[in-house]
Amino acid sequence: MTSDHERQSRRKAFEAIGPEQLRLRLEHRRAEYGDAYSREAEVWLLEQDAKKAAIELNRFRKVLTWAIVAGVASVVAAIAGLIGAWPVVREWIR
Repeated sequence: MTSDHERQSRRKAFEAIGPEQLRLRLEHRRAEYGDAYSREAEVWLLEQDAKKAAIELNRFRKVLTWAIVAGVASVVAAIAGLIGAWPVVREWIR
């Protein structure tokens, strides 16, 4: 069992290394690290991936919302344009 202090120390080291570098180290030099270190690194990487996915989902939802708003606004503007131009078009047709 690892102590809470060791876990915090490892997580600080993971933060300093960064997710990409940590992945490379685990991929190429896993035998150099103990099982507890490797497990803690994998858990930390999964947490970082979950945070990144949540941020991307939030961004996607914002973009989707604004795209829908823009689409609705353009339809309303097109209808208003047709209504405004109808008297002129009617005169051209005659």
